[in-house]
Amino acid sequence: MGKRKRTVGLIAFLKGSTDPAAGMPGCANFDHHYGGCLLADTCKVQEDQRCGYFERAVLPTAEEIGFTDVVYSAYETQVGIAGNGLLKRGQIRRCPDCGDEVGPRQRFCPKCSRRRRQQSYRRARQKHRLVRNS
Repeated sequence: MGKRKRTVGLIAFLKGSTDPAAGMPGCANFDHHYGGCLLADTCKVQEDQRCGYFERAVLPTAEEIGFTDVVYSAYETQVGIAGNGLLKRGQIRRCPDCGDEVGPRQRFCPKCSRRRRQQSYRRARQKHRLVRNS
């Protein structure tokens, strides 16, 4: 017999496993004792609503354990955004000025960021000179 492919449902992925050997961390804000979210009264994902924390912090872990397509599509279907392409997986962000790749938590590439900072500094100095000379 062939090897069975391991699958997981969205709620099982959300809840995770307390056993580190299982390799499924789950949402850090899911309260296993009460069955809800630590940050709100109820878990938004279980209530068929989008959750920003889940999208930013928990969904990327699906790639690490090999469930990227299954979990992303289940989440998109659950919260009603399927087919909209709202969840971009692995998309490379580009600099709006030159089109080079931009790292995480950056708006512009390093070269354009430096150029913009210099322009801003020059404008501020020019204003300062005009005020001083008046």
